[in-house]
Amino acid sequence: MFQLYDINGPIQAIPEPTAVTVGVFDGVHRGHQALLAQMEGARTVVTLTAHPSFVLGRRESEYWLDDPQEHLRLLFEAGAKYVAVLPFTREVAQMTACEMARWMYERLQMRSLLLGYDSRFGSRNNDDFQRLPLLAAELGFGLRRGEPFLVDEEPISSSRIRESLADGRVEETATLLGRPFSITGTVLHGRGVGHTLGFPTANIDLSATRKMLPKEGVYAVKLSTLHSPLSTLVGMANLGAAPTFGIDRPTLEVHLLDFHGDLYGQTVNVEFLHRLRDIKHFSTPEALQQQLQKDLEQTRLWS
Repeated sequence: MFQLYDINGPIQAIPEPTAVTVGVFDGVHRGHQALLAQMEGARTVVTLTAHPSFVLGRRESEYWLDDPQEHLRLLFEAGAKYVAVLPFTREVAQMTACEMARWMYERLQMRSLLLGYDSRFGSRNNDDFQRLPLLAAELGFGLRRGEPFLVDEEPISSSRIRESLADGRVEETATLLGRPFSITGTVLHGRGVGHTLGFPTANIDLSATRKMLPKEGVYAVKLSTLHSPLSTLVGMANLGAAPTFGIDRPTLEVHLLDFHGDLYGQTVNVEFLHRLRDIKHFSTPEALQQQLQKDLEQTRLWS
């Protein structure tokens, strides 16, 4: 039904009493980080593998702010000692709040339960969420609700971050996440057009990511490799279509400043720092080349 992890990998059982919190924790943003900081003792996070609104048909698509392995890493970096990954299915969705809490008490050695300021769990059709204090008294676990974490007098939420990404406001996204938003992928051979213009690019494969993409545009970015000692480099990225060359599918192409190496086949991480402009159609490659030179000058301000 679920998989347990500690920082070293999968485990069979939790060997000690724990403090538990439960939710999707999409992006493990600053609000999530603040919630974990309010927990005392061995912190266990129960994280769901799907957005309930998507599984239950209240949302048409499922875009995330992190990838699965990144998600685990971020939870441990935020202070989790154990993570229980719970597949969110329609069967799980039918559990009542008290059934879920009893399961956590029995299987995760839960001795305290911390809820997010606006969180709830358990079936809405059989909602006994208000009975949780009675169950806590019966079983003897603590129960309390955390405080919201505010930025600009508004609580941080995953939906608020998705809105900022959709608008291309990646600096605001970074403030809410506590880190720049990033995409990880493998560098593929591209069309070679950037090289002919004097702006060779690393073409990032987007097919393996489950993440939501920022608004299409040209961005100042930082790129680092995951499995080699290459230092982090600044570059400018085109995210989206390439209308000048008749390409209408989303692509991520990064031109790195002052770099002349070979990244083909390597897994890289691209952090979005600042949105420079919209994607435009240029009448000639020469006109595009002139604009890219202007973009390059703006990108150097982020190096």
